[in-house]
Amino acid sequence: MYLSQINASELSGEKIDAILFSQQYEQVEKSDYAIVLGTDPKYAAIRAEIAASFYRKGGTQKLIVSGAAVADKSITESAFLQQELAKRGVPEEAIIEETRANDTIQNMIYSLAEISKREDITTVGSITIITEPFHMRRSLCLANAFLPRFIKVYGYTEGVPCQRAQWKTDERLNRCVHNEIAILCPLIASGRIEDIVL
Repeated sequence: MYLSQINASELSGEKIDAILFSQQYEQVEKSDYAIVLGTDPKYAAIRAEIAASFYRKGGTQKLIVSGAAVADKSITESAFLQQELAKRGVPEEAIIEETRANDTIQNMIYSLAEISKREDITTVGSITIITEPFHMRRSLCLANAFLPRFIKVYGYTEGVPCQRAQWKTDERLNRCVHNEIAILCPLIASGRIEDIVL
């Protein structure tokens, strides 16, 4: 059975867990670049910690922090992420700021533009997408849809078991998880991303 064949409101917690949460993305794959997906600054420190860990483990030498001033108009998501990475010891020269993206699709498109400013995009072999566990499935679907096919796309996150255990009782995570499912379904229905096997 596929996700497109079932009403999203009928999905059990176990099915949602299987769709969104995978510990396979806790493995570091060395990449030419990593794109750190922005979010509300209230929660962005979580993603900065994951990105700093990836950097310390030798995952990449080039972190693109991506995001405009969306939820908080006083600071871009990218600027906040840059500050948080600096606090965690990531050197300034390792961070590329992308300030225009308002959503996950734009994270991919505008980050690709930042890479293209710096080198011939055809020489880039791999990019890792960095985000929180609940957001990884959709992010990778969109990365594979919008980044060039000749670039190998990886995902990296941390804390999968923790978010899997908490989303049913934590108000913010519960809202985020249901939002992910609600966005995945029309993307599949419109043929923008591949269907998901349940």
